[in-house]
Amino acid sequence: MSCFNEDKHCGCGEHHEEKEMCPTRVKGFNLCKKRTELRCFKQCQPISQPCDELFYNYFTSRTNFEFSGLVVITNSGNPTSGCSMQVRVIDRAGTAVVATVSAGASVPIFVEGLISLDIACIPNDPELPIPATCSGEVLFDLEYCATKVCL
Repeated sequence: MSCFNEDKHCGCGEHHEEKEMCPTRVKGFNLCKKRTELRCFKQCQPISQPCDELFYNYFTSRTNFEFSGLVVITNSGNPTSGCSMQVRVIDRAGTAVVATVSAGASVPIFVEGLISLDIACIPNDPELPIPATCSGEVLFDLEYCATKVCL
């Protein structure tokens, strides 16, 4: 029996078994008031901090967005006298130091549900009389889903 048959009434069990996508617009009316869309967060941030073994924050999410993707840490310090960087991540998996980046190196880190990213600079031996400064950059290439209100 067809649902378009004018002589008979269609019951619930006679509709298609597969779920059909509802149109967002019918005769000019918007039936969708909200739509989820994938958005990007891309940022390159310089790193310049003392080699004092303290963690400094470079990213904190105060939203309910699930930031996931790639973070690249580059340590542009001198390999002979620079500091190494320890990268601490808080994400869906918990809190952990996930990488140590030697001077002159880069490390890619994949994250899922990123909440916070901190970096500590660790001085190399021998220690200098003046605390060294580590430098580099952190590149965020993340995605998250956001709800957009349709007009």
